[in-house]
Amino acid sequence: MENSASAPAQAPHLIPDSSVVPDNGLLLHVGVFKTGTTALQEALRAADPQLVEQGVLYRGPYSWEWKTLLGLMNANRPGGPWQRLEQDVQGHEGRVLVSSENLCGATPDEAKNVVERLGAGRPVTVLITIRSLSGLLASTWQQLLKRGMHQPFQDWLEQVFDNVGSPEIQFWRRNDFPAQVRKWGSLVGEENVILAVSDKNFPTRNLELVEDLLTVPRGTVELRPDTRSNRSMSFAEAELLRRVNEDLEDRLTKDSYRKLVRLGTFPAMYKTDTGADEPIPLPRWAADAASEIGRRQAEDLRASRAVLIGDVSALADSKWDVDGPVPEPTTINLATAVAAVNGALLASQRDLKRQAKAESDAKANGRQRGTVASGAGRIRGLLKRP
Repeated sequence: MENSASAPAQAPHLIPDSSVVPDNGLLLHVGVFKTGTTALQEALRAADPQLVEQGVLYRGPYSWEWKTLLGLMNANRPGGPWQRLEQDVQGHEGRVLVSSENLCGATPDEAKNVVERLGAGRPVTVLITIRSLSGLLASTWQQLLKRGMHQPFQDWLEQVFDNVGSPEIQFWRRNDFPAQVRKWGSLVGEENVILAVSDKNFPTRNLELVEDLLTVPRGTVELRPDTRSNRSMSFAEAELLRRVNEDLEDRLTKDSYRKLVRLGTFPAMYKTDTGADEPIPLPRWAADAASEIGRRQAEDLRASRAVLIGDVSALADSKWDVDGPVPEPTTINLATAVAAVNGALLASQRDLKRQAKAESDAKANGRQRGTVASGAGRIRGLLKRP
């Protein structure tokens, strides 16, 4: 079923009544990345009091401190974020919405685990927000850089298109949309999988779609001026991060990399807000290949039983920037470079302060235990006296 992309912005309903989440149902939003997920999640977070009034429980990345939800599920630490999420969902009698774009990278077994453990007997609807493949290439590459990858953009593109559809390639594990429908549809029924095509001309579509799915009044979930942005890196910023990753490979532990680079260098550089200055250029050959694959994906989606919102032919939209190999940047804005260095230094200082506080607290607790033990010993001694 497909709604036309030309539907008016104030359309009363974006979905058929049969697709509304049941009263006790779970709406599982699984991404994908870079499809307006951050704006949706932050709007939902701001609307939490209104959702509670409507009997809806919302849980999103803020609830698990923006860590990877699949990693938390697989770790399953007693009393940890995943177990708390399970308890929250299972303890709520009304509709539940859980949103994590990290779930789009789930293996079939992981997806089954998510549905069984969060669904726990509830009817489950899966929402997948999607966009043109061409527009997802650069954003996926830069996201992988944040995880420590150091493959140049040109080489990464060649690997992606040499292995189209392979679940071993993270781009296709996330963005093979017909495969996403088959994976989640095998667990909840394809008719309970909803794909919404993101549209810059209709920025509130995902919000209104969620409102319709949860049967809450329009205007409950709104885009806010203070919503956290999730801008793209400039090519120079991305190349700086790539070269840092390349130089530091095997020289930092995963924990140190996370503290110094992911939580230090990157966010400090990101705050300089130069992302629009020099976007990551897409070569013509990659744009053409993505367009053809997007066209085939759109055909497969139309043949599925999934509910389609928007114009899936937009998956084939593409725009190229260079006709030939991608030239790597050789310079970077000085303010960006300073911010990157300062970010790592300040992150190191924060970590040292945390360690010092932890040691101080441990010593204080040790002294307190010693004092208690000493006091207890004196009491026992007094009791033994005739």
